[in-house]
Amino acid sequence: MEAVIVTKNGDPDVFEIQELPTPSPGPGEICIRVSKAGINFADILARMGLYPGAPNPPFTPGMEVSGTIHSLGPDVEGFEIGDRVVGSGTNGGYSTHTITNSKGVFKIPDEISFEIAAAFPAVYFTSYLMVIHPGALQKGESILIHGAAGGVGLASIELAKIAGAKTIFGTCSPEKHDFIRDKGVLPVDRDNFLPEIMDWTENRGVELVLDPIGGEHLMQSYRCLGPGGRVCSFGISDMAPGKKKSQWQRFRSWLAFPKFDPLKMMTSNRGVFGIHLGRWKNWEHLEKARKDLMKWIEKGKINPYVDKVFPANQVADAHHYIQDRKNIGKVLLDFD
Repeated sequence: MEAVIVTKNGDPDVFEIQELPTPSPGPGEICIRVSKAGINFADILARMGLYPGAPNPPFTPGMEVSGTIHSLGPDVEGFEIGDRVVGSGTNGGYSTHTITNSKGVFKIPDEISFEIAAAFPAVYFTSYLMVIHPGALQKGESILIHGAAGGVGLASIELAKIAGAKTIFGTCSPEKHDFIRDKGVLPVDRDNFLPEIMDWTENRGVELVLDPIGGEHLMQSYRCLGPGGRVCSFGISDMAPGKKKSQWQRFRSWLAFPKFDPLKMMTSNRGVFGIHLGRWKNWEHLEKARKDLMKWIEKGKINPYVDKVFPANQVADAHHYIQDRKNIGKVLLDFD
């Protein structure tokens, strides 16, 4: 098999493609012959040595793939070799073959392409947890989505509409404002969003904010909330403004992270919660999410948006593309 290896923490040029033995699945595991692998910002942070729980180099990143079943481990039921599947919550997805727990694998119908399937799991499951449950956006409530033109952002826009959002606010690069406006989103200044949100809402604030940035940005998101509002923190991109690991920037961002006082949250009726899909262990909950999401795909209510597919040997270019903020929606790697 071929695998993309992070040889050391650093910029996108630390990647190498290496020949490795094809792995064999253990009990409860499935080996997937990868067609497409999704790229997530968590992969970028892992490459830089900034993602919580990421392995030390050398390692293969990648947490979502689509492809066909290559082999099955003992005791795995309900699957056959050759089944078209998508796998999420896996590690080592940037490879021609990857091992994943069978609980994180589900079949995909023939009419769904491998491209669409690979763009689906991480962003939609993450969005589901933030918008549908436990985020619980209610009909008539307003939401602010940071990074609204990215993969999670676009998924969250669709789920916010399904939930019945009154107003969807979004931040992104100015050149992408027309794109998200066409999606029914009201763009606000990504660097000065707090006064704009308060102006648009007549100082009432919004009920839900999705923040993948952290640092001082997270506190500004918190201040956008009205009574009963909650902010969901699901990323730390503030620690990685450049393409190389900076201990100074990491330290500055850590110092700027707000220390939320439970008493103050109680008296203001606002809250904060975090989502880390890779650490989510409630498989029954994810199965409910999967069924809902597949139902909404079949009904045309959600449509995963693929921006660009890079050949696997251009993985460095793909990471540059994302970190240069060129992408709208999902970026994939092609292992066919």
